[in-house]
Amino acid sequence: MSMWGTVISKLKEIFKNMIGSRTIEQTLHVAPAISSQMETAIETWSAMYKNQSPWLREPNLDNPSRVVSLGLPAMIASEKARTALIELSSEITAPTEEIEIDNPNYVPPSEDEFGNIVPSTEPEKIKETRVLGDASRAEYLESQYKKLKKQLRKQIEYGIAKGGLVIKPYVVTNIPVEGDGVTPTIEIEFDFIQADAFYPLAFNPAGRITEAAFIQTKAEKDTIYRRLEYHKWENNTVTVINKAFKANNNTNDGEMSGLDLGSEVPLSSIPEWSELQEKAIIKNVTQPLFAYFRMPEANTIDTSSPLGVSGFSRAVDLIKDADMQYSRLLWEYEGGELAIDIDRDALQEVEGRDGSYHTIQNQLQARLFRRVDLGGPDTYQQFAPALRDTNYIEGLNTILMRIEDVCGISRGTLSDSVDVARTATELKILKQRSYQTNADIQQAIEDAVRDTIYIMNVYATLHEITPEGEYEVNFEWDDSIIVDIDEEINKRLTLMQNGLVSKLENRMWYFGETEQQAAEALIKINQEVMQNAENDMVLQYNEYNMRNRNAQ
Repeated sequence: MSMWGTVISKLKEIFKNMIGSRTIEQTLHVAPAISSQMETAIETWSAMYKNQSPWLREPNLDNPSRVVSLGLPAMIASEKARTALIELSSEITAPTEEIEIDNPNYVPPSEDEFGNIVPSTEPEKIKETRVLGDASRAEYLESQYKKLKKQLRKQIEYGIAKGGLVIKPYVVTNIPVEGDGVTPTIEIEFDFIQADAFYPLAFNPAGRITEAAFIQTKAEKDTIYRRLEYHKWENNTVTVINKAFKANNNTNDGEMSGLDLGSEVPLSSIPEWSELQEKAIIKNVTQPLFAYFRMPEANTIDTSSPLGVSGFSRAVDLIKDADMQYSRLLWEYEGGELAIDIDRDALQEVEGRDGSYHTIQNQLQARLFRRVDLGGPDTYQQFAPALRDTNYIEGLNTILMRIEDVCGISRGTLSDSVDVARTATELKILKQRSYQTNADIQQAIEDAVRDTIYIMNVYATLHEITPEGEYEVNFEWDDSIIVDIDEEINKRLTLMQNGLVSKLENRMWYFGETEQQAAEALIKINQEVMQNAENDMVLQYNEYNMRNRNAQ
């Protein structure tokens, strides 16, 4: 840096201190818990996802080559989110139990006027499901959970693209218009903070984020307001601090670690934040009041960081190669366009107002004809080179298949793999790879959602929205897209017939039931079979009596 550059930098720093500008570290008196490598990587993944990869460019005088994007990062993130969530079925319910009660429709067997036994068409006992305790808490959580599920697909795609996503529930009181007779309601809404918009400050030994800062921005003309929300979880207690800052709208945000928040102002000075508490302490909580979805792959950017990495982090260079190869293919098409090289003397020229001479051509002619001095008797020559697109396409397809393998997605998602011969063993390996990738993402989603529901329950208790009550969360993941369900069923039936798997285990696998649910279902089935057998015996007995009566 030059002497003047150093002086200007010092003056800027002095000016910031004079007006009270602060960074996150200065405000919270904390050291960053994210390395510069991770910050740079997250910025790169974010740019790639938004189709702004650093290697993309338009031609200019210094560099006439053009590099365009295939849009692979967004395609990969979207496909992984779609595959993981396409058949998700999940709900919050109150705990229940099944009890046996007398069947009100049961009629004991009797004899008709001919002495035939009339069997009962209903079992003597039936099972009834009853809710344990008050179900209002579970019902309220389910009503709020539906709002989360509607947004999950899109938000998880952002998390897959950037390596992680924070889900932060918060409470909103809907106050009705005065005099309309409607009671105020308390709703739970959700903030989704992407990896490039939250700042982790501390982790526990298990890798859970225990301290973090979040930035909310509000712009007005030439002024930008920022709200810094700080969370710290320690000794089963969460401390939340809110601070507001004001800065010029042209302030360069830069990285989160160096973000100039501006000058601190009272929260009450910004209407949207005026009702927020500057500091809140919430006790008896077993986790932070925000949930973190983390991509399950190992972090190869910073092996000591518990933060997640993008779903395409290991394919960044391959994606660059694919964009380059695709750009070469486009140049092959553009450079191989039909053209006619025509001698200057063969084109009629007209004199312009300025005295110069030029040819008159329409748009098609200007593209087709190229004026050159052929230097021979020919007045024109055709330019129509043979295209080498097949070689470029094959090269691009090879790169795309490699990207699919590295990212753990099925062959054919990006590439054209129809003509690629594969042995049964190779296909099985590829199928298992994509299945395992999908299963790992589903587990990460489930962990984050369970944490989110726990926070919703904490807020429901804290704000006394409903009486306290137990709840259960059910998840059913349908992997039929990557698992041949018919083949799997046949395998399991064969195992059951050979005595290697029980009916109980098969029911638990196929219906996603617990061991108790499957056992109760099998008991009910056996009872129905026995009842049908009894009815058949009675029917046979009645037919025997009828034949004897007719014979007499």
